[in-house]
Amino acid sequence: MSKNDLVWPDSLWKATAEPLANLDKLPGDIDTDLLIIGAGYTGLSSALHSISSIKDIVVIDQAQPGWGCSGRNGGQVNPQWKPAPRQLRQMFPGEDFGRFIETVDQSAALVFELIEKYQIECQALRRGCVIAAKGKKGGQYLSTWNGFWKEYGADVKLLDADATQRLTGTDVYDACMLDLRGGSLQPLSYARGLARACLERGVTLFGDTKALKILSKNHGWTVATSQGQINCKQIIIGTNGYTDGLWPGLAQSIIPVASMITVTGPLPADIAQAILPGRQPVAEYAGVPAYYRIDESNRMAFGWRGTLSGAIGSLDTRHLQSKARRIFPQLGNVDWEYDWAGYVGITSHQRPMLIRLGNNAYAGLGYNGRGITMATMMGKQLSLVLTGQATGIALKALERVRLHPLYPLGVTARIVSGHVGDYLTKANAD
Repeated sequence: MSKNDLVWPDSLWKATAEPLANLDKLPGDIDTDLLIIGAGYTGLSSALHSISSIKDIVVIDQAQPGWGCSGRNGGQVNPQWKPAPRQLRQMFPGEDFGRFIETVDQSAALVFELIEKYQIECQALRRGCVIAAKGKKGGQYLSTWNGFWKEYGADVKLLDADATQRLTGTDVYDACMLDLRGGSLQPLSYARGLARACLERGVTLFGDTKALKILSKNHGWTVATSQGQINCKQIIIGTNGYTDGLWPGLAQSIIPVASMITVTGPLPADIAQAILPGRQPVAEYAGVPAYYRIDESNRMAFGWRGTLSGAIGSLDTRHLQSKARRIFPQLGNVDWEYDWAGYVGITSHQRPMLIRLGNNAYAGLGYNGRGITMATMMGKQLSLVLTGQATGIALKALERVRLHPLYPLGVTARIVSGHVGDYLTKANAD
């Protein structure tokens, strides 16, 4: 399966999403003030946050809204950025650290605010989200972040092994942090809801319209697409894990890594009540972390890595189902009904990237598995950049990953070392 295969995945989200009529193709050459390439969370949030300051906004997508990872992720509204506070201080020196932390802290709230403001039907549930861990290192990570966030004023709770078992329904973890800022939603319905909100407020959206080439022209930009030419004053690229060669070097600024999801049929009542009884989604702190939740139809959606090279490959999810059964043995005899995958945009430095590409040309990408919260927030950050306002994420120049053509080898090494680390953690606990 290729990143450029525009067939919709056979996913639970596609089967159950709120309907949205397919967008028309670009009918021919047009002019606009702002062109946004990519109708996922980044692009749609950028459009909604720019309505008050920019008159004419056009969004195009090579497929339809939410076709990429905005419609394929696990549905976890998780504000927790992954590196520890000390690492983040090195990544965001000086005042940048405080601004970034404030941005992260507000990211989940922004998602739920947009859902409320635009009345988006997406099975939104705000009962918190869980980071679960095993071993001494994991416990230290959780304790550090719990202390940091409590001092900051966030509503978080550090739970021991017994409390974690009651919360999750499994005894495999030694501790967890319950973050009551977070929650869950139906990701494709959320993307479609953002698209609908854009359409209702005068934003023009076109589907099945692929951007092919960007040229600087007359103090603005001309974008050649598969359906016609668009002249614009400002441009945003929001394609994250599906970024291609449209802008030289942009695809080389991230590493696209496949994440797979497998979903059960509706679970029997006794099992559904025993697993995640509070319906908080779980993301692991681990070398190769899994993530999972129970949806409103009592199905478990379980996500983990793709192939060792980081590609989707043949979409074989048996390793996900095996891991899910190790965590929850009661899943041993259940049926698995859906399998799909998507490409996550990973950055080598673990920072989300707000990039100045050129004069009035910007990109936002690199969410490292926190796409719902950070991509939504990135849209707000991009709208601030367009109007010359201060941002919570520092605006940077485009920077390519070193030795990018070799990234599949690096992904393999990272996954294998993660598995070894997880094995040693389990062996030490046993």
